[in-house]
Amino acid sequence: MSTLTRPLNVIIGVNGIGMGHSVRQSVIAEYLRDRGHQVRIVTNGSTRVEYFRNLGFPAWNGWMPTLLARDDHIHAVDALRTNIRQTPAGISRHLHLRRMIRATGIPDVFITDYEPNTPRLAYHFGRPLISVDQQSKYRHLDLPPVGRYARTADEQRLRYFAPRADRSFICSYVPLTADDQRLEFIAPVVPDFVRSARVTTEPVSTAYFSRYFNHGPEESVRTLADVFRQYIPDRTLRIYAHADEIESLRPYADDKIEIRPFDRQAFISDLARSEAVFSNAGFNLISEALVLGKPAHLVPLPTYDQHWCAKVVHEAELGTTAPRIDPGAVLDFLNRTQEIRANVERHRGQHLSQDPRKRIASYLETTPAAVGRLPYSPAR
Repeated sequence: MSTLTRPLNVIIGVNGIGMGHSVRQSVIAEYLRDRGHQVRIVTNGSTRVEYFRNLGFPAWNGWMPTLLARDDHIHAVDALRTNIRQTPAGISRHLHLRRMIRATGIPDVFITDYEPNTPRLAYHFGRPLISVDQQSKYRHLDLPPVGRYARTADEQRLRYFAPRADRSFICSYVPLTADDQRLEFIAPVVPDFVRSARVTTEPVSTAYFSRYFNHGPEESVRTLADVFRQYIPDRTLRIYAHADEIESLRPYADDKIEIRPFDRQAFISDLARSEAVFSNAGFNLISEALVLGKPAHLVPLPTYDQHWCAKVVHEAELGTTAPRIDPGAVLDFLNRTQEIRANVERHRGQHLSQDPRKRIASYLETTPAAVGRLPYSPAR
């Protein structure tokens, strides 16, 4: 932090679905704290609250309405039906958040990651709102449909969560541009222990498949295990899964095919020494694989976000994608891993080497609140 900058009081709002958002924002929060700023967290879900508290951050549990899409749109009647019972408690929780923030100190700036709490708090307290996420590209860029999926629902959700922001930092592992000067594209936020992992290439492949409603990992794990067992029995396949799914997947294991409960440190360690990774098309895992120089074969879950991520990876020849795990596609991918790895390493050097946290902190530290200039006036 510059000697001309005073320490900032920052509240970061974090989407509580899964752990990807929490991991990315914890990296930013720790970086800001190391630079002398005070950071607090608003998220949703007790698991995420506990995660941030264990890292030493004050954290509160907010409310995030459920906004599910139907036919690529969020319909008001669906939102009302889904949230009507929890709305009174949700509003009460949000009002409690207001009181807690007023009592413990109104921040200089709010940061939001794809959630509705900090935008409402920023508007209420008249403080600047900065978005740091990867989803905002779906709001600001006219991205085309991918197969039968369109960005419409993502755009609606973003407009509901944060009707306006003073600045948007949009994480992307491929180059993107926009005319709006309030938008800035940055490399994905990746933890230091990932960037500093010891990278080798061994006869090992790593896999991880998520569950999304009725789309589980069973079919992908069964087919991928059969491919390795039948065609490449000399290579090790290490499949990670949530602890509550281990028993159902264990029948597919043998001497060279291992089924392991997900552990982040162990997974990254294996990813760093793998020749390839098989997974769904989540932004976080793709970013970490690219930073480690690993080609990925992606099977997107039924969302626009996953299909867009898989599509751009495939088009940039940083990996391959298929609707499902298919023996022919898997073998073709494995035969091309050396070529794809060279593409990934070249792409990483051109687009992913810069630490995006420095740019975020630099912007925050030049805001009026940081340099003691005029009071902030919210954008309209």
